[in-house]
Amino acid sequence: MGTKNNPKNRGAKAADKTVNGKIIKPVMYMGRRIGHGNYIAGQDDGGNMITDADGKPVPFADIKSN
Repeated sequence: MGTKNNPKNRGAKAADKTVNGKIIKPVMYMGRRIGHGNYIAGQDDGGNMITDADGKPVPFADIKSN
């Protein structure tokens, strides 16, 4: 039995999210100054934020893998 900190032991919830074939990682979005608030958003491996139709970053928990 390993520790919970080992990514191999975390199960399906720890699987990488992907959008259009790119792996998405969680990043802290600091948008309080422009009225969006601060939250964990998604960013692809190229450094681009995952945004909705209005250009607002999407919360990481709301990103669905495809």
